[in-house]
Amino acid sequence: MKLVLAEKPSVGSYRGFQMELSFDSFRNEFDVTMKGAVSHRVALGTDARGNITRLDNALAGIPERLERANEQLNNLYNQQEAAKAEVGKPFPQEAELTAKSQRLAELDAALNMEDSAEKCDERSESERPSVLADLKSKAEHIPPAKYSETREEVL
Repeated sequence: MKLVLAEKPSVGSYRGFQMELSFDSFRNEFDVTMKGAVSHRVALGTDARGNITRLDNALAGIPERLERANEQLNNLYNQQEAAKAEVGKPFPQEAELTAKSQRLAELDAALNMEDSAEKCDERSESERPSVLADLKSKAEHIPPAKYSETREEVL
């Protein structure tokens, strides 16, 4: 028979912390949550003195947890400052990106013009050269990749 606690009943206070009882059905054990500015969860055992020791140990570990939280916070602040510095730096390959984006837009526009011309049938293929045919003919003249046992070379 499993005991399921829908709401967490208050079981009193210990050293200034309000305590609430809950049952973890996955681990099949009771937990006490000590509530102050921050909640601290402690798993309970079967021994009353052992449970008091667990509560004391949880309270004694609060300064260590606070120190770790402050270290994480400082680390996040440092990461934020580093990210702000990176945002201010210029992109080193900006010119190359602009040139290649412009070339891509030209090729895309040329290919789209060819598609729209086929749909409309306004122009014949003899009036203008096909961009796709030009690209295919250039691809035929590219030498094949050379392979060696130690490395692969791509031209």
